[in-house]
Amino acid sequence: METWGQVARILTAVIGLSFASQALSAQDRQPTGLEAAVALEQVVVAAIAKAEKSVVAIARVRKEGSAPALTRGDDEPRLPLRLPEITDPTDPGFVPHEFGTGVIIDAKGLIVTNYHVLGDAKSADFYVWLARKPYPAKVKAADPWLDLAVLQIEAEGLQPMPLGNARELKKGQFVIALGNPYAIARDGLPSATWGLVSNLARQAPSPKNGTRPSERGETLHHWGTLIQTDAKLELGTSGGALLNLKGEMVGLTTSLAALAGYEKSGGFAYPVDDDFRKALDTLKTGRLPEYGFLGVAPRFLAEDERRAGRQGAIVEDIVPATPAFKAGLKVGDLITHVDQQPVVDDVDLIRQLSGKPAETMVSLAYERGGTLAKPGRRTEVQVSLSKKRLDSARPGIAELADPAWRGMRVEYATAAPLFREQSRDLDPAGCVGVIEVERDSLAWKAGFRPGDFVSHVGKSRVTTPREFYEAVGKEAGEAKLKLTAIEAEKAIRTVPAP
Repeated sequence: METWGQVARILTAVIGLSFASQALSAQDRQPTGLEAAVALEQVVVAAIAKAEKSVVAIARVRKEGSAPALTRGDDEPRLPLRLPEITDPTDPGFVPHEFGTGVIIDAKGLIVTNYHVLGDAKSADFYVWLARKPYPAKVKAADPWLDLAVLQIEAEGLQPMPLGNARELKKGQFVIALGNPYAIARDGLPSATWGLVSNLARQAPSPKNGTRPSERGETLHHWGTLIQTDAKLELGTSGGALLNLKGEMVGLTTSLAALAGYEKSGGFAYPVDDDFRKALDTLKTGRLPEYGFLGVAPRFLAEDERRAGRQGAIVEDIVPATPAFKAGLKVGDLITHVDQQPVVDDVDLIRQLSGKPAETMVSLAYERGGTLAKPGRRTEVQVSLSKKRLDSARPGIAELADPAWRGMRVEYATAAPLFREQSRDLDPAGCVGVIEVERDSLAWKAGFRPGDFVSHVGKSRVTTPREFYEAVGKEAGEAKLKLTAIEAEKAIRTVPAP
């Protein structure tokens, strides 16, 4: 057993608490049970005190004329809640029937929460409680893939939450959760609970009544990102902070729906890692993150292959006109590493790639032609990811709209609605997809419609929206655009000058 002096030195180095340094004089005796408990208690109290001013309560109030919603979002326990008698959100006695938690991430009034806490954002108004005062909040951006939303309020003197690193977490570590259970934290004092990190890289359960094929993996968290904790996360704590003992946020809490026949929901949190930070930085600007897409359909290794010690994801299919196709990957290749990180299986491959931003250059290591007795030839290639198309029940929300040119908006080809149907006919060197054309605009009159794919502006190849808008920005007069997946005699269309 470590001496009390050793414990104190660790606390001093890691937490920086004065009580620990004062205990260094007691190096020759073991701590009593009470002393050890008091030391841990002081650490927990200090962590809460450091972080609690950064955790807020959120209320969702139906707009006049919208349909009643007596339950939480799809990912919350479906518990009927009695409507409050007071309906004015500015009344001190008002108790919202739809509520959650948020975390201050910027002193200028930016707050992050779970997207599902917002429900149908178009049919509701939002309020954030700080020190018993409700502040009207607007949705700055909301991302369905990471289930994150950023709200903005007009307030001063806010204390942003310090962010930790979830990649450093280990099973068994103590964590603290701060939230707004049952909307009781409207006075600005979040409720605290604590527990252990029960597990890491857990998969969110799929919706029980899903109707779309994509619902198995509607968010990145369905592919195995979640921190599991035994800290008690009651109704309303979604969007709160999961803290380490330093008072840093290592996870954004979410209370996933309980399994059928069970009373309690699971306690989980979205990890604060590189993917989280990059997405959050983009959402804070009022824009939506763009996530990476390789273009392979991976499958799980067969049982005999796993017994032989092989690890990775087998390429079962390759989508034409994608980064995987351009990189020379073939059906049967075994992808073993992404950026030198081992790939455990097909789910792990999707998780690693789909959290990275579009246009990220990644290193892929794969084996070709291997057998159970002998590994295949190992190859490493550099691949620039395209953009993943998201098929979600919740649309992305962005304060800043994507640009348009002469009435036309374009997107990465791989994120365009008709890409899968057209991919075998597209120019494999790259193109962009037309996703929106304003009726009677110059582009509309030139014959452009959603579902077209453009490979060139003049003589310039365009493979990303950024390249497209840079190229058309140089065309002050009429512009000639070349389409792909269309008859050659119809491929050139001229858009007149404005």
